[in-house]
Amino acid sequence: MKYMPLILFFVAMTVDAEFYRSIDEQGNVVYSDQPSANSEQIELKELSTYTPAPIVEVEAVTDASEAQSTDIDVPDYQVSISSPKQNEAFWSNGGMVDVTVTVEPELSTQRNDQLLFLLDGKPIGQAQSDLTITLQNVERGSHILVVTVVDSQGEILQRSKSVLFHLHKRSIAQ
Repeated sequence: MKYMPLILFFVAMTVDAEFYRSIDEQGNVVYSDQPSANSEQIELKELSTYTPAPIVEVEAVTDASEAQSTDIDVPDYQVSISSPKQNEAFWSNGGMVDVTVTVEPELSTQRNDQLLFLLDGKPIGQAQSDLTITLQNVERGSHILVVTVVDSQGEILQRSKSVLFHLHKRSIAQ
């Protein structure tokens, strides 16, 4: 049975072939393109296909706010996570983790650059300009935290080094 998908793949590749299934003396299922005395013909369903929609090119929209943000040079941001520290372990029964970030130079308000916090690769909330955030309902265990600086279109400008931290909670059984 473990070869069934492979057999069906090859079966589907042939157009007008007939296929038969039988059981041999040892009780094994045998597939063949030749009929035998105790075989039954297998009817295959037609394969489904998918035709994707054509890709339409969209012209870039230029308005005053977008033109203004592209005219301002992108700062060379240096972003790092100050807290929690690398490989830090701590107790938080409520699953709350305070995160502090350092950004040099300051985030550009003219460009509307913001911070996006990622916990285990998933964004936490919306991008923000605050350098601190309190993560809530974090599960017990080890987690990886990364902070990215994003522009007004959500494009990543800079990324911090990842920080691994470990969260302990009191067991419900205790």
